[in-house]
Amino acid sequence: MAIYLTDGSFEALLCAVYATYRSPAPVAIVDRSAYQASLLDDTVEVTTDPGIARRVLEGIDNVSDGQAGRLCLMIFLSEFADAPLLVCRLIRKLMRVRQADYLKNYADSDVLRAAQIRKMMDREIHRMHAFVRFQQGQDGFWYALVDPDFDVLPLLDDHFVRRFADMGWRIFDVRRGYGIAYDGEQVRLIDSLGAVLDPLRAQLDEARLDGQETAFQEMWKAYFKAVNIPARENRRQHLRQLPPRYWKYLSEKQLQRPERPTDLNLRDR
Repeated sequence: MAIYLTDGSFEALLCAVYATYRSPAPVAIVDRSAYQASLLDDTVEVTTDPGIARRVLEGIDNVSDGQAGRLCLMIFLSEFADAPLLVCRLIRKLMRVRQADYLKNYADSDVLRAAQIRKMMDREIHRMHAFVRFQQGQDGFWYALVDPDFDVLPLLDDHFVRRFADMGWRIFDVRRGYGIAYDGEQVRLIDSLGAVLDPLRAQLDEARLDGQETAFQEMWKAYFKAVNIPARENRRQHLRQLPPRYWKYLSEKQLQRPERPTDLNLRDR
């Protein structure tokens, strides 16, 4: 039994699974940067090899009708403490039975746990699709800040590329300190917000927004207020569908200014 040390990436996790076939079974798979050495630990250093990671990913997709790769990625991105070992056990079991139906065998505790995590991740992805609010900066790009419960940013790009294919946009996960950017052609990773976040917040300050962005936000707040029917308000249902933890980045949940937005020129949008 050993502790596997990786660089913390999904590719490294797949390489760790590959290494289990020729090394002692792991009791933990951890990011070496967070590992505290102990003389009693038997450790296995895992080298990240994109070729091996690709072979593992293609192998599990081939025997699962293309289901297992995304499922394992979702488990990894959930950030649960048991996620790396769960991925390892799922892949080894799947490659042993080599049947896609294995992922529906909820009598297996690992499959059941994986299904529970996938449900939580799907819910968070759906909420991000609904709750991301872009603001246009003076540089012409559209910016959004998010703070999801799980690390779902890598699973959002396809949706927003399809929905806003003709826009240049940036989505930043402020909790995890990275983002994704789309320039109208391809998506790239902004792997650190260390030197970006403060200028970004300044960019999203009212004084640095596009000339009409503030007025459009006020229109959206006015619409949101107008469609509400106080006599039929169901606050419990509202809080369930729109949890308060998402409110800080929703423009309709910010205070509305008393003046009406009258300086709009829709032809310029």
